[in-house]
Amino acid sequence: MSFHEVAARLDDLKDECVDFLARICSIPALGPENDGTGEMEKYKVVKEAVVALGPDRIEEVHAPDDRVPDGLRPNLLAVFNGRDTSRTLWILSHIDVVPPGELKLWEHDPFQPHVQNGFLYGRGVEDNGQAIAASIFAVRAVKETCGFGLNVGLALVSDEECGSRYGLDYVLTERPDMFRPEDLILVPDAGNDQGDHIEIAEKHLLQVRFTVLGKQAHASRPDQAVNSLRAVSHLVVEVDRVLAETFTERNPFFNPPTSTFEPTRKDANVPNVNTIPGEDVVYFDCRILPEVDLSRVMELMEQVAAGIGERFGAGVRVEGHMRVEAPEPTPADSAVVRALAQAVQEVFGVQARPHGIGGQTVASFFRKRGLPAAVWEKQLQMAHAPNERVSIENLVGNARVFAKMMI
Repeated sequence: MSFHEVAARLDDLKDECVDFLARICSIPALGPENDGTGEMEKYKVVKEAVVALGPDRIEEVHAPDDRVPDGLRPNLLAVFNGRDTSRTLWILSHIDVVPPGELKLWEHDPFQPHVQNGFLYGRGVEDNGQAIAASIFAVRAVKETCGFGLNVGLALVSDEECGSRYGLDYVLTERPDMFRPEDLILVPDAGNDQGDHIEIAEKHLLQVRFTVLGKQAHASRPDQAVNSLRAVSHLVVEVDRVLAETFTERNPFFNPPTSTFEPTRKDANVPNVNTIPGEDVVYFDCRILPEVDLSRVMELMEQVAAGIGERFGAGVRVEGHMRVEAPEPTPADSAVVRALAQAVQEVFGVQARPHGIGGQTVASFFRKRGLPAAVWEKQLQMAHAPNERVSIENLVGNARVFAKMMI
């Protein structure tokens, strides 16, 4: 059978694929860092769909985590044998999602996915449900038509949104035998609306927590207080200014081409309006070009913090929250990049080229172990946004790209 018949089968399965994506995204899969109970309930539905495809090998590599009710963070590896068993095309997707954020910004319940005007809306439908559904249905379509030209592996992991300690990092530590340098590893977890970006390089990731310790008092007696909120507000502005003015390097291979230093999370302080707070906590999320020295970034942050502390009479503590250094990039001429570019050209009619990404993806864990991985997906770039949605046309098109690489 030809690829045309595989593509036709995917067209036949479109409604079923959309229904499956809606079903799995109706199940919240939030890690405990995001006040969730983990991924197990959603995992059971996903596993059922994979098992129904009849994999030749299936491995569950669950990570212990006593913070969730069942004590486990689930990870699944399923392999379907092909005519050429010397290498495996791996497609990795993550099960977990981020919280919906401000519910008032959503037009509908984020965990009741719905279809409207050719789009499926809901939290997690793009990040990373589209990849889960497209990869599973691509396997089904190929298996029901022409069969696999090489081994095909589906990796479905937890904890991507909070660092992958209980997800891919754990899997690669416990079962490194499952992945080989000659394998083709695809991570559909970033992309653009044209489908012409293949991500092969990443920036450093540095997340930093600032704790400002002042002195709490009644709002009518600022003379008896050290206002931590005022101090932390100046801290945010000064850190932002100093880093932006210092690290001005540009690298056009990445998008955006500069290092970015974004204040993100602000922890709650006092619950009432008439109290001056004595402690405030803020976080910066920094995506830094590989050529920049991370120790220099931390050094400048600490210098700014010390100056703010002295200026306002407050204590300021600077702590690394997460630090992941950029691994060596995937070679632009690697087998997975070539195969992916060819499939994208055939399905979408665009020439996909290697690029660097503005942050980091879970593919970094492969690259650190010398396993070339490519990150690609045709998507609307709605991850983490309110009213997250996917194009049903893209969903089916991505499945066709995956299927093309399988035969």
